[in-house]
Amino acid sequence: MKHLSSVLFISTIALITFGCVKASVPPATQATQVEQHQCGGAVAQNDEQVLKGTTVMSVTPLYGHVHTSYNDYEARVNGAIINVQPPAGVTPDQMARVLQCHSARALLGQIDASQAANDPYWLPNSWVDIDVKPVVGGYAVTITADNVHNGLEVLARANSYAGKGSAPPTSIASTD
Repeated sequence: MKHLSSVLFISTIALITFGCVKASVPPATQATQVEQHQCGGAVAQNDEQVLKGTTVMSVTPLYGHVHTSYNDYEARVNGAIINVQPPAGVTPDQMARVLQCHSARALLGQIDASQAANDPYWLPNSWVDIDVKPVVGGYAVTITADNVHNGLEVLARANSYAGKGSAPPTSIASTD
């Protein structure tokens, strides 16, 4: 019994020590994995049509709350929520996949960066998480950055993008 409790104690310490450490995957590696596993076939052919046919309705900041002192929390910008009206027949899952693939391709240099300066769906040298949920009148596209600086950049890009009313640039290199 003493041996079993020692093993459980050591296992618990190992889980606490190693299980709580989040492995950091470089953005280019994450983009490569997304591009390879999610972005073939119909997505590659359909993304330009979906991006060009999407209308931005509004942009709001995405806030996260961090504990700053005793019983005090501070709101910090983590990204943006872009409310869009997608082309007819595009599901939230399809929209999410198209935007994630677009983000991966932009990060990998397959989209002309000079044309993507205000594209909110990606950041140079940083991965953004993209989630799409249905809302009344369209979809809410939530773009979450990895820190406050990048969150503010996503929000600024989203506001600029919404003001232009145009779609982000599409691939400049064939991925087939």
